[in-house]
Amino acid sequence: MSEIAVLSLRGVGFTYRRKTAAALTDIDLEIEPGSLHAVLGPLESGTSTLARLVVGLLSDRGEMTGHLEVHGTAVMLGDDPEAQLSGMTSRVADEVQLPRRLHGADSATARSCAEAALRSLGIEDLWPRRLDTLSGGQRQLVALASLLTLGPELLVLDQPSLSLDPAARTRLADALSDYRERGGAVLITGHQSDELTAVCDELSLLDRGRLLRVSEQEQSWTPAATQRAASTAALTAGGVWATAYTETTELASDSDTTPEAENLRTDVPPLLVVDRLRVVRGESAVLDSIDLKLRRGESVTIMGPNGAGKSTLLRGLLGLLEPTAECTGTITVGHLGADLRIDGLPSHERAAHLGWVGQDPGIQLSARTVAAELTTAIPLPTHRRRDRESVRAKRQAQVDEAMAAVELTGLAEVHPFDLDIARRKDLVAATALLSGATILLLDEPTLGRDQRAIDRLNLFIADFLHRGGAVLSTTHDRRWAYENAHRVLHLQKGRLETIDASVE
Repeated sequence: MSEIAVLSLRGVGFTYRRKTAAALTDIDLEIEPGSLHAVLGPLESGTSTLARLVVGLLSDRGEMTGHLEVHGTAVMLGDDPEAQLSGMTSRVADEVQLPRRLHGADSATARSCAEAALRSLGIEDLWPRRLDTLSGGQRQLVALASLLTLGPELLVLDQPSLSLDPAARTRLADALSDYRERGGAVLITGHQSDELTAVCDELSLLDRGRLLRVSEQEQSWTPAATQRAASTAALTAGGVWATAYTETTELASDSDTTPEAENLRTDVPPLLVVDRLRVVRGESAVLDSIDLKLRRGESVTIMGPNGAGKSTLLRGLLGLLEPTAECTGTITVGHLGADLRIDGLPSHERAAHLGWVGQDPGIQLSARTVAAELTTAIPLPTHRRRDRESVRAKRQAQVDEAMAAVELTGLAEVHPFDLDIARRKDLVAATALLSGATILLLDEPTLGRDQRAIDRLNLFIADFLHRGGAVLSTTHDRRWAYENAHRVLHLQKGRLETIDASVE
């Protein structure tokens, strides 16, 4: 006789208030103690809705039908894990101990649980660190460690690989396997298959709110490798992006959006030259003598472990580092046929040359609609009153063109924060077209994207390169980097090195 399921859904449906179409329909799902189950699907398939429904976060957002039951404590790491940091502490040690202290544990018990949680995720070295010195991936793992201290029976993870490097994803996969061995149950939801979904007992595909079982490990006669390949193929066909760069992954090297090295102009001056860039925080050099050149029409991607300084590098180019950080070196861009040093310029002047799309695009958005965001992205040019109508008409045409370039035309009147993270990134990228920036800086551009959103990103980049621009990206998505960059660089211990180059 099987154990009592930690999570049981029978005929569950959910419809958001003021929506006519159901977000979830007739969901049947059971997760027993000691099992890992991944439910994946494309954007708007209902994966995040399922995760939030399970932990009771949608009780006032709409109407549920069917039967849902959770035995034990269920906790969730959402698709915006940084929002789950308490804001009440400044150091990792205090943050991870806080949940147990709030539940009445004494200091010794809280410390022991916190140390064990950090150790299980392989981040015990972060114990003394300040939260504001951590990378996005490190903060994500700290938020997860805080949840683990509560010893939940069910752990719900919505897009848990966001911001994690491959090594961190592997460590998390091992930690979840250990958690399963201790009787814990895990539900993973998201839009991408990776190292975490590879260790799951079962995979399901969510398609427009309906659940389809993809694989079951009890089919022991099927070789594991064959089964994983078949599962990946089924998920890919369902619109899920497979991030893993392995023997079972077919790279789209013949894709129309893959950059072609022979089209690069090597007889023209570089569009961006970074010389001996150095960033020091306190007594530590985060970046040490970074040299980088970027040509017109070239896409360069930087990879590296969490905390290596990838985002710091982009922020250093933009002049957006915190005042206490010391940044030296020269940054030169090609401008009107000449070289222009921008390292001494304020960030708003650098933005005329460098278009930035950060990991969290929400901090770059402020208007009430998509159209308004683009309309007000940059000031109208100086003009006479009698020319105002024609100037505004020209701006509207530019806005329409930018929205079309990132497939946002039908979402012009939507509030930016009602968009998923991939669409928000697309919106911020569109502002670069309006600013006239010739260099795009993309920080983790594939976060939260399904296959269609990846294709949309690739087409946008290909068009930007075709127009003579250049793209510098940072990512943990090894497959995307190798399929779409002319050069892949590795950042570690403050220095850059080439790990793959099709352009010498």
